[in-house]
Amino acid sequence: KIEFDEVVPKLLAIAESGYNERIFVRGDKTVDYQAVMKVMGAIYKAGFRRIGLVTETEEK
Repeated sequence: KIEFDEVVPKLLAIAESGYNERIFVRGDKTVDYQAVMKVMGAIYKAGFRRIGLVTETEEK
């Protein structure tokens, strides 16, 4: 778990290929859509363009 204010600084610190790094955002069922979009927006605003959303498949 990463706090919202820590997301961009941590990504910048570990991104090996700069802004071309592929970033995946994963949230569980308890996280609301607005929070996920806020994180993705902050990542995009920081300059990253390759952002993906990871979801879990529903077990049947």
